Amino acid sequence: MFIRTSAAISPQPTFGNLTPNAPVEYVGDKLSCIEPNYNTLLDPKLIRRMSRIIKMGSASALNALQEANLENPDAIIVGTAYGCMEDTEIFLRKMIQNQEELLTPTAFIQSTHNTVGAQIALICKCHQYNNTFVQNGFSFETALLDGILMLRDGEAKQLLVGGVDEIIPASHAILHRFGLYKS
Repeated sequence: MFIRTSAAISPQPTFGNLTPNAPVEYVGDKLSCIEPNYNTLLDPKLIRRMSRIIKMGSASALNALQEANLENPDAIIVGTAYGCMEDTEIFLRKMIQNQEELLTPTAFIQSTHNTVGAQIALICKCHQYNNTFVQNGFSFETALLDGILMLRDGEAKQLLVGGVDEIIPASHAILHRFGLYKS
């Protein structure tokens, strides 16, 4: 059992290079990811309908699969503490504004926690095991544990395991008010 490759989109220039030469220095407590050119990995028609977090998760996954020379993993396992926060906020706003009427199914579908894993499976045409763990701060670790158990039990040989989360302005303000960020 070993890790063949990894990929990350982060506030540092890590995409395609997990050991950046020149780290970016930030002032303040809110960092933004350095996003890649998604057109090199994702179909432009799909990109139009994807939120930022779905693009980041899908691009990272596809990059890792390409680096591993793997088209279709035996399983896709994702961990997320908060899910697609921006999409959830949009869905809830529309629900309030429209008084719970005339809501599009797309807004709801993209607000669910398993959207990133599902989108990766659709892109890869993976009809195998696909699971998303929502365990607050232990989501990624739980996804890794599930992957380890699948490998150990012989249920799968090649897995895609990942973690994805985003902080939107509203949640950042709340967490900042609770004193969870260093000043």
